[in-house]
Amino acid sequence: MIRSTSETLFRLENLNKEQLRISYQLSSTKKLQYGSDDANLFTRDIYLDDKLKVYEGIKLQIEKTTAQNNVSDSTLAEVKNLLTYVKQELIKANNGTTSQDAREAIAVNLKGVKENLYMLSNEQVEGEYIYAGSDSMVKPFIQDASGKITYQGDSFLRKTAVEDGSYREKGVTGFETFLYTASFGLKGETLEFEKTDRIIDQGSFEWKIEAAVPSTTATSPSSVISFDANEPLIDENGVEWRLNAGGTAVENAAGDSIAVTGAGPYSIDMAAITITPATATAPTELSKVQIVKYDEEGNRTNEVLSVKAGANKDYEVVLPNVDGTKFEAKGNTFDVLDKIINALELKDATGNTITKDEADAELAEALDMISLSFDTANTGHAKLGGRNKVFEISLERVTSKITQFSIMSHEVGAADLTKLAVEAKALEVTYTALYSTINKMNQLSLVNFVR
Repeated sequence: MIRSTSETLFRLENLNKEQLRISYQLSSTKKLQYGSDDANLFTRDIYLDDKLKVYEGIKLQIEKTTAQNNVSDSTLAEVKNLLTYVKQELIKANNGTTSQDAREAIAVNLKGVKENLYMLSNEQVEGEYIYAGSDSMVKPFIQDASGKITYQGDSFLRKTAVEDGSYREKGVTGFETFLYTASFGLKGETLEFEKTDRIIDQGSFEWKIEAAVPSTTATSPSSVISFDANEPLIDENGVEWRLNAGGTAVENAAGDSIAVTGAGPYSIDMAAITITPATATAPTELSKVQIVKYDEEGNRTNEVLSVKAGANKDYEVVLPNVDGTKFEAKGNTFDVLDKIINALELKDATGNTITKDEADAELAEALDMISLSFDTANTGHAKLGGRNKVFEISLERVTSKITQFSIMSHEVGAADLTKLAVEAKALEVTYTALYSTINKMNQLSLVNFVR
């Protein structure tokens, strides 16, 4: 009797386990509840599940990038339209029959265009600036109290995964869209540029105008700084000093002058500066001007190039004689607009009144510059189109892989519902038979059981 009861309970426990398995598989449609059920099958299931999650994440990133690129695409189309309008208005203003009143009216319109371009240059998608470069949290263009707009982003593009372990650059930077190439130089050549230009090399690294270090002061080991006639100097406040025509002194933009000695090279003794006028404040540090390379993180490197006064522009620099070298001097589209607006209002960059002939010369020069600005925006738009195509193709490929892995995951880990239905029915019959047997056993008396 005791042995029969133990065997019955053992069989009932096995049936209960089978019932739990069938119930889990029917409700979850998954074949495995625990990895120990089938270690080989469980490993394959985990692998496929991991691949699905990876590619679903990549798909989400590509879709987000596509949304950003679409906004950038429409924004650049509007930028090109505005620059075309500026060019048309500039041609109209530069017509000899256009009155000064009409020119000033055009200037008012172009101020509105400038504000629209400024708004477009700082376009955001989901809180990210699309023209900022590598750090999308940095506002790419800022405007100071005087209305001057400068680019504070960088020239490096962000990257997005298009495949497991593979990344592609996305979008365009402000350097590619709002800063035109004013001049460029190849290996061994001389690059001329203005002090307002931004210098970019072939690797998209920026070179900034800075003072050479260490600077010369009254307490330096040698308080005398020597320089050639074409070597500008810069003080601790960033003020530039250049040798005058007579070779007797260096002068700054304010007209202050510091006496020099020698006839080339020239020299200044920082311990005994003679400055004119006497009321002017003499600098405490002087250095030669150079350009310094900055890395992708915005940190100063040890690579420097000496700068000299340019024959046609503010500066010139001899480029390294290394294969593949290419430096570009980037002008700011917003500076061109300021130049046009000032000329239309008969003003120079500092707000002083100029003649109509001088204004005409400024407008003629600005016409070439605004054409370069349009070409830059157009080229940037084309680059964006090429990068967008990469993500379109990648989205199709990733979507296809998700479908394939989903099918494989279903085939590997999905339960056979038809088989489960048959097993559930068989289990029901077995339960019925077992409980019928238990019921009959419970009805037997000890006398009947002995018989």
